[in-house]
Amino acid sequence: MLLIASCAYQGVNQYPLSEAYPRQDQLVERLNQLNAGYPGVFQHRIIGFTDTENLPIHVVELGKGERNILVVGQHHADEVLGVAISMHIIEELCRTYQGNKDVQSLLEEYRLWIIPSLNPEGWRVVSAGLSRIKRKNNRDTDGNGRLDLRSDGVDLNRNYPVFWDLDGETNHMSSFYKGPAPASEAEIKSIITLGRRVPFELAIFYHSSLTGALSERIFLPVVEGEPPGFVRLKQLAEFYAGSVPRDYHRGTYSVQSGSSSRIGTARNFFYHALEVPAMLIEVGGVNREGQSIIHPPGKMVERILKRHNKAFMRLLEEMR
Repeated sequence: MLLIASCAYQGVNQYPLSEAYPRQDQLVERLNQLNAGYPGVFQHRIIGFTDTENLPIHVVELGKGERNILVVGQHHADEVLGVAISMHIIEELCRTYQGNKDVQSLLEEYRLWIIPSLNPEGWRVVSAGLSRIKRKNNRDTDGNGRLDLRSDGVDLNRNYPVFWDLDGETNHMSSFYKGPAPASEAEIKSIITLGRRVPFELAIFYHSSLTGALSERIFLPVVEGEPPGFVRLKQLAEFYAGSVPRDYHRGTYSVQSGSSSRIGTARNFFYHALEVPAMLIEVGGVNREGQSIIHPPGKMVERILKRHNKAFMRLLEEMR
C-alpha cells in the first residue's frame, strides 16, 4: 500500500525532463507537422532570431478573427511548463477545430498569437539536459568567449524598456541581470516589434516560481490605484485563477494583491508602453513538504496541461 501511494505521488521534480515536455530541437518538426495537418487554422511565422546562437523565435497564429490575444510560454530557460502549456493549447485547438463548433466560433472571433518560447537558447540548454537551473539567455556577458551556463546571459523579463532606471540589478553574474541597456536583447526587440504591429486585446505570460514563493498566482502590472481598464483586467485574472485547481493542495490559483514589481517586465511593458492588458501566470506548485515543483513528472504535467487549457478556453468565452 505504501509503495503504491509513493508511486502515485507526483510531488517531485524530475530532471532530465520527461517526454511530456516539448524539446527545443524538435519544435520545427512539430510545427511543420501541424502546418501540414491543419492548414485552415494554423499559420507559423518567425518573428526574429537570437543574437548568440541565431535560433529562430517562432509564433503560431491560430484563427481568423479581429480580436488579437498574445500568449508567451517562456521567458526564463528552466520555466518549461509554460512551453508545454502553450504547445498544448496550440495542439488542442488544431485537433478539435474540425469537429467542434464552439472552437470554430472562437477562432472566427479571435486571432491567437502563441509564442512557445521567447528564450530558445535557454530552452535548448534545459530541454537537452545540460542544466536543470538556468534563467537567462546565452549572451556571453562576462566576455570570456565561452558559455558559462549558470552565470552568462540576460534575464529577458527584466530587459524591457520600461522602469529601466528603477531596476538596480546590474551585476552580470546575477540570475536577474537586466542587461547592458533597455531592449538590448534580440528576443525582446522581436516581441516589442510584434506588440507594436498587432493591436493585442490581452497578453498572457507563463512563468514558474523556482523557489515556490510565487507559485499558483497571477500577477498584474504595477499601477497607482485602479485606472480605467485595470478593473476588467483584474476580473479576468480572477476568473482564470478560479478556473485552475492548485496542484498539491486544495483550492485554486489566486491573484496577487498589493504592490507589484516596478521593473522592466513583459506585463509592465505591454500595459504601460503599449496599453495592452497583461497578466503573468505562475504555474507549478508546492508539494506537501514545501518544495517548489517546476519540473513535475509526466503524469502531473499532463494534468497541469489539461487544467490550463480548460482555463484558457473558459477565459476566451468569458471575454466574449
